[in-house]
Amino acid sequence: MHFYESSVITTKDGLHCQVYGNEHPEKGILIKPKYIPTDRIECEALQCRFISGQKMNRFNLWAEKARLEQYVENFKNAYPQYIYQSEMHEKDRLFFLVLHDRIERTYFPRTGLAELMSMPEKDLDKHLATVYKFVNFLLESGLRLKDFGVTYSTLMGHYVYNMSDINIVVYGKENFWKLMKYLENAEHPSLRWKSEKEWTEFYKKRNRFNIFEKNTFLNRMINRKKSEGYFDNLLFVIFAAEKEDETWFKWGQEKYTSLGLATVEGTVAENHSSIVRPGCYDIANSKLIDSGEDCDVKKVVFYSRDYTLLAYPGEKIKACGILEKVEPKQGKPYHRIVTGYFDSYLNERREKEFIKVI
Repeated sequence: MHFYESSVITTKDGLHCQVYGNEHPEKGILIKPKYIPTDRIECEALQCRFISGQKMNRFNLWAEKARLEQYVENFKNAYPQYIYQSEMHEKDRLFFLVLHDRIERTYFPRTGLAELMSMPEKDLDKHLATVYKFVNFLLESGLRLKDFGVTYSTLMGHYVYNMSDINIVVYGKENFWKLMKYLENAEHPSLRWKSEKEWTEFYKKRNRFNIFEKNTFLNRMINRKKSEGYFDNLLFVIFAAEKEDETWFKWGQEKYTSLGLATVEGTVAENHSSIVRPGCYDIANSKLIDSGEDCDVKKVVFYSRDYTLLAYPGEKIKACGILEKVEPKQGKPYHRIVTGYFDSYLNERREKEFIKVI
């Protein structure tokens, strides 16, 4: 069975998890814990929710760093079976994984949305009615219902009207790009894009003021980020999930050796896979800055959705992250910069790593 990005898994230990990426090890599924019961560990720095009859902490990578670091250490002790040491990466890399035999239930976004759209409209509450109307609007792009899914709180049924987001999954990179093209000029009485004020709040919340000049950031987000906006005043976020035959790498087919933190500049040669997670920009004419290494960086890879739809072919980007030597089982070795490994949120790299257009 293939586990697509943004599917939701509940485990036999009571965790609610988001599937993280579209490539996974044989032994289990890569995840981000989303809601974690407080019976074994608890953190005041993380938001509390009451879900499935339990008090849960909502795992937030942008929580206060020292307390987040302590919480992750406590998580490792309480749930060691969910920590994965990748055979392809060095020991410092942090991955979360759920073993196949620990899965209680999987909520598939495509199946959930098909069920929702088959409901009599009169039986839908306000939140679901808005989702229903929004999906019908997206279908005007020419995509089919089976190209879409709905996830997170809507899929699991613990949404709160006027508070919960609408999270839509689009299956296939070509489909996602087609939808973004449609949304560039699409109009609907219920549709509005994030305002300058709303993007500024995001800019401050994610520490982007340490990295980006404000007006440049706002210009990029307002003019290019058509994957986020509001429909009937409910925030929507649209994600891309790769189909099985179009993933840009295969888990287990490469070995990664860390060469330390580094900064690179280069020209975007290809951005087709910059809409998924992990995503990447292929770059040319790369140049390492303030680094003792002398190598040609071919890719800038990211694990944070903040960097999707950021740069286009021909544009010059600058990125700071872990410099890795990549040794494929087939083909020649190459180098890449990676931002946003889970462990980067627990140390000074959270403030240092970035990708930006220059």
